[in-house]
Amino acid sequence: MKNLDRLATKLACLLILLVSFSCNKETDFSRVVTNPIDVDYAFTREHSEGGREAADPVVVLFGDRYYMFASKSYGYWSSEDMHHWTFITNNLLPFDLYAPAVMSYKNELYFMASFQNRLYKTSSPEDGDSWVVASDSICAYRDDPSRIIIDPYLFVDDDDRVYLYWGCSQVEPIQGVELDTENGFRAKDNPVELIPHNEKIYGWECRGDKNDTSDPSSNEGSAMFKYNGRYYLQYAGPGTEFDCYGDGLYVGDSPLGPFTHYENSPFSIKPGGWMTGAGHGDTFQDKYGNWWHVSSTVVCQRFLFERRIGFYPVIFTEEGFIHALTDFSDYPYILPNRKMDWKKESPWTGWMDLSLGKTATASSQKENHPASLATDNTIKTWWSATSGEPREWIAVDLEQTCRIHAVQTNFADEDFGMYETNRPKSPYKYRVEASDDGSNWRMICDMSNNTTTRPHELIVLPKPVKARHIRLTNTGQLTGKFSVHDLRVFGIAPGKKPDSVKEISIARNSDKRRIEASWPAADRAQGYVLHWGTRPDELFSTCQAMGTSLELGLFSNNQDYYFRVDAFNGSGITQGTAIASTSHPSEN
Repeated sequence: MKNLDRLATKLACLLILLVSFSCNKETDFSRVVTNPIDVDYAFTREHSEGGREAADPVVVLFGDRYYMFASKSYGYWSSEDMHHWTFITNNLLPFDLYAPAVMSYKNELYFMASFQNRLYKTSSPEDGDSWVVASDSICAYRDDPSRIIIDPYLFVDDDDRVYLYWGCSQVEPIQGVELDTENGFRAKDNPVELIPHNEKIYGWECRGDKNDTSDPSSNEGSAMFKYNGRYYLQYAGPGTEFDCYGDGLYVGDSPLGPFTHYENSPFSIKPGGWMTGAGHGDTFQDKYGNWWHVSSTVVCQRFLFERRIGFYPVIFTEEGFIHALTDFSDYPYILPNRKMDWKKESPWTGWMDLSLGKTATASSQKENHPASLATDNTIKTWWSATSGEPREWIAVDLEQTCRIHAVQTNFADEDFGMYETNRPKSPYKYRVEASDDGSNWRMICDMSNNTTTRPHELIVLPKPVKARHIRLTNTGQLTGKFSVHDLRVFGIAPGKKPDSVKEISIARNSDKRRIEASWPAADRAQGYVLHWGTRPDELFSTCQAMGTSLELGLFSNNQDYYFRVDAFNGSGITQGTAIASTSHPSEN
């Protein structure tokens, strides 16, 4: 166990390196973003209660621009920098369908979606009207050409051979086939079964927010990427509505396998924190060679498929481990403008959520939507005023004067209803003010002339502001109610960081897929982050906890795991100094 102590000390030193990079005074804060990404999410046409929907994202770097497609978005987005996205519409592509598949092939962009065996293409995606039909009937089953494909994914190998993967079922496996690009993109052979259901071994394939049922996953959302000559086949589970929604991996030496299960699956998961879920996504490289994972996040309150989109850096280690870094991914981070070494450098700004759990007051509050829901650390609830009139407001008391760097508005669209154009008739117009005493206010951001409808605006201040109170006030007339999921204030609180967690106890259930971790409270800690992995120096999976214990059911019953607990408060994060494992369940 002394070896684990020495390893913990090394990890603590690494954390200091990461934070020192993140807080570098030369950082360009104009590139600061957070999750969910702030785009003009479409309102659904199918549900009378309204609600925005975008999920199952795929991102392709085509030329010098990124193109992002997502389910039910009624268009797609273009960006030069992964920060500022321009929406592009088109009347030909079936944007009302789920799970778009996109590939860059021989200087053209190709598109297809679930339930429609048709392939489209363009060489000029900036022109939304430039798309044409490339194949009227893309065929995955030679024996049954009319069989519908659900959750498709298109992959182009280095030799320009094209492969199609698909599947969305609690029974059928993920499948794949090579397509004949000279014959209407029809299957060259019958499909190969690639990923079976294994919920009795892999707990994360069991349905439920805590993987607490015996129901098998809806294995779906396949995707493929290639790294160092090996093929990584993704699949999502256990269901898009669950906090534990994530992406697992199988690894092979050819596009159609055979594949073996990746021991650190799911490699993308975020079961705790303000924003949960990190499944059914795409893994891609940016202009600088950095790897990213883009995936669906969970809201799922007004209707089952109410979702958003998140971006996460992907780390590749020398030992061959791959993981999407979701820890504090719903806090501000910096988009890089160069090649990064994610193991030595962090994109995190170091700004904490100062409003988490703090007292909120409001001009009015609708029944079942009190002001306290605007600081409760979950996107699944929201405060709502009783009207959409100007001068409705909500304010947060940070309890002490803090250095404030950014404010994130997360508008909740209460009573907005349905929109035939998928966008509201009037955008949010508002102002953000700061105060030392809760009575005298000064303007720090005025969005009264806003013309966009983006619901998750991150307002990064040109210079940090010192204040105790932050107020958000409506300045326009809304068709629905003025409402926010959470009013999040990011910066640094005065005082000391919490003490470190120096002890962890691990209890593995008789069902080895379930593990409970517990630890003593650390002085000055507001919350904790549990880290785990199959090696003591590869603890990349994480879950935020506001208490001193956490039970998860997403583990493999044939695998040992290592654990560490970090503590955080408004002043920062303190890495734990103890590492425990399922083979050594406690560490003192």
